[in-house]
Amino acid sequence: MKTGRKPFTIQVLVEKGLFPENWKEMLYEIGKEGGNKTDMILKLNIARDTFYRLINRSPEFSNAVNKAMEYSEKWWYDIAKKEWIKGNSKSINSQHWSLIMRNQFTERWSDKKEVDITSMGNQIKDDEIKIHIIKPDNNNE
Repeated sequence: MKTGRKPFTIQVLVEKGLFPENWKEMLYEIGKEGGNKTDMILKLNIARDTFYRLINRSPEFSNAVNKAMEYSEKWWYDIAKKEWIKGNSKSINSQHWSLIMRNQFTERWSDKKEVDITSMGNQIKDDEIKIHIIKPDNNNE
């Protein structure tokens, strides 16, 4: 017989009444309104570390958060797209909009580019430096 408390899951939170049964729909609605993870945390009334633990422990929760963030990205993208199509691009502060996109959707909108340096698929280690000493030719003294 196992003792102790149940594993920390969404189902346990729902059963205890600490999490709404319609939590997925809530997350999707937040995303469809352009909200972010902070909005989700506040709406679910949970701590930030609890939110990220759920993401790490529950594929269902992680998938729902990712889907909500896709809805949010589309919402923000559509704002700019509508103005550009209308010819009102001057009404969009492109630097501000770009900053929002880079900070809210870091996986896809990052300015940072990572370079993977490999040699034939193997990571190059900088501690493997080889030095070849070339002996002088005695004929040209």
